[in-house]
Amino acid sequence: MNKLTSAALITLFSAFLIASFTAAEVITLPLGEQTRQSTLDMPVRSMNKQDVLRDFGDPQEITDAVGEPPISQWVYADYVVYFEGNWVLYSVVKHPSNDPQD
Repeated sequence: MNKLTSAALITLFSAFLIASFTAAEVITLPLGEQTRQSTLDMPVRSMNKQDVLRDFGDPQEITDAVGEPPISQWVYADYVVYFEGNWVLYSVVKHPSNDPQD
């Protein structure tokens, strides 16, 4: 009986220990609030690259097209513009940095 009681106590303690480390906080965000809201003027879907250059200036960085269809991106200070070929797919606001140097 003593071995059975010891085994039961060890099992119970192990289960308690594992359960305390596996608990996590669940955070839910309402749909549409996953990113910060922005009033930035950004390129819109179906603009071409020449229009984006004319209206928004040169990007800080341009990545080469990847995949099929070819998707490229132009990085601006506050947002990134994604292109399929010559056409804007989406403009996405950058998340604020947690780096205090920015």
